[in-house]
Amino acid sequence: MRAFASVASLTAGVLLLAGCAAPVAPNAEPQVISPSASPSVEAAVTPEVTSVPKAPVVDKGIATADATEEQLVYLIEEEKLAHDVYSAMFDLWGSKVFGNILKSEETHQSQVLTVMNTRDIEDPRSLKAGVFVNAELQSLYNELIAKGSKSAVDAYEVGVAIEELDIDDLTKMLATAKDADVIAMMENLRKGSENHLRAFNNQL
Repeated sequence: MRAFASVASLTAGVLLLAGCAAPVAPNAEPQVISPSASPSVEAAVTPEVTSVPKAPVVDKGIATADATEEQLVYLIEEEKLAHDVYSAMFDLWGSKVFGNILKSEETHQSQVLTVMNTRDIEDPRSLKAGVFVNAELQSLYNELIAKGSKSAVDAYEVGVAIEELDIDDLTKMLATAKDADVIAMMENLRKGSENHLRAFNNQL
């Protein structure tokens, strides 16, 4: 027995010198190596490919996923701009196209306001014609009035510019809109702007 124990001790010593792991105890749980703990060579050299959706490019107006209130506040003043410019052009040139579209712009503002009221969003519009809270719209209004005052043709070109801007802004806003009432309202406004654009182009 003593000789057997010596042989066993010698064997264990040889295994340890050879770098082998110590014997596993009889009651010990066997170790299981998870595949994730030992990545393959292919996984190590192959870069992970991820798909990140691209945000819509915005170069006019406001169009962000979390800016519904800002969009509506901007939009109602943009519709006011169209109304106020067309009113001034109608007074200057007396063209029926401005008179007809002028009434439509009043309806557009009412539609935006209805959606704003359901969200308790304050109406930013001034009661004075040609006055705007948004500085960019104020500057744009001044430029459009200056151009449209030169001639009837310039006035029609101003109408084209306004409707193209409205269509562009509405399209960008619709790209991020989620609420059904907002989408329906914006689509209706865009359809109206497309009709107005055709009417102004027919004058040129």
